[in-house]
Amino acid sequence: MTVSEVWNRGNNLLAASIVALAGFAFAPESMLEPEIPFKIDEILLFWLGVGAIAWYLWGKHKFQHSIVPVIFVWVGFAIKIMAIVIEFKDKEDVGDDFGGVILFLLGSILITWLYIQGKKLAAK
Repeated sequence: MTVSEVWNRGNNLLAASIVALAGFAFAPESMLEPEIPFKIDEILLFWLGVGAIAWYLWGKHKFQHSIVPVIFVWVGFAIKIMAIVIEFKDKEDVGDDFGGVILFLLGSILITWLYIQGKKLAAK
């Protein structure tokens, strides 16, 4: 493996892990939510996590410098923002979403920064 492939594999694994771990961590919440609209974000995050794992394991994606992992994390952030908008009137249901927003915002910034650094590394 080249240095670039090692860098890409680590970054792609980190992005896929953030999305997958969050998806699995929030999944049980979908069983506790009382109304269907409040369950949508947890279900979407779960499937986004499954998709991130599948993408990482499929073919040689893990070694490539790709925007896909960055998109996965930003989509997770968008899902949690959507959840806050939908659940905002019910203070009890919206509480768990704020932690998810913080996780995905910080994760998105980190993954985007690593992606940009990877471009610089590839240019050298």
